[in-house]
Amino acid sequence: MQGRNILLLILITAAVIVSGCTSPEADGDAQPLSPTPAPEVTEGEAVGGSLPAPTLPAPARQEAVPPYKVGFVDPATYHVPTPTPTIALRRPPDDVRVSERMVEYATATVDRPPRVLATEVYHIPFPYWDLTVEMTPTNEYPWFVMEVRDPEDPNRVIKTIRYSRHDILSAGEDSEKKKETFTIREGYGDYYFIIRSESLKSLTIIIEVPEKYLV
Repeated sequence: MQGRNILLLILITAAVIVSGCTSPEADGDAQPLSPTPAPEVTEGEAVGGSLPAPTLPAPARQEAVPPYKVGFVDPATYHVPTPTPTIALRRPPDDVRVSERMVEYATATVDRPPRVLATEVYHIPFPYWDLTVEMTPTNEYPWFVMEVRDPEDPNRVIKTIRYSRHDILSAGEDSEKKKETFTIREGYGDYYFIIRSESLKSLTIIIEVPEKYLV
């Protein structure tokens, strides 16, 4: 009987020892798992995502607008209706003074003009304007006639400029070029030129208008 008790005691002691080796405290020496490294994020991705930021185009530069160029047309063109004026004002407003300074408004230039030439219709939105003609002869026998006309009444001539051979060749200090400016005291309308000439190397027409109104 005493021997059985001793054997039972030995079995209980062995069970206690085995259970102590597998207790939770035994896991304290286990090494922790190393964490998975996070993906590396670049500076560009952190700011704008995975795609690069778009590059905005540079603003376009604005260029100065040159004076309007009056083109030349076939003289038979004036069977067509008059173009609609770009500015509807047809008469001077009351109590208006105009500055004395004139600025270039339109030009027309041609080399070796034919004997008969006409310009397209242009509009003058001012009460008066200056007209400058400049020409260079090719030989000793030039002549020149230009008429400023109203397209609404082709039979009405606003201004006639006429140069004989002597007028062109005796042009003062600059004998190779004839240049003169005329003031047309009529405006707020449409106009065109009919030109007849002979033996001209070049012809330039310049239209100038008042810089601004002073009310």
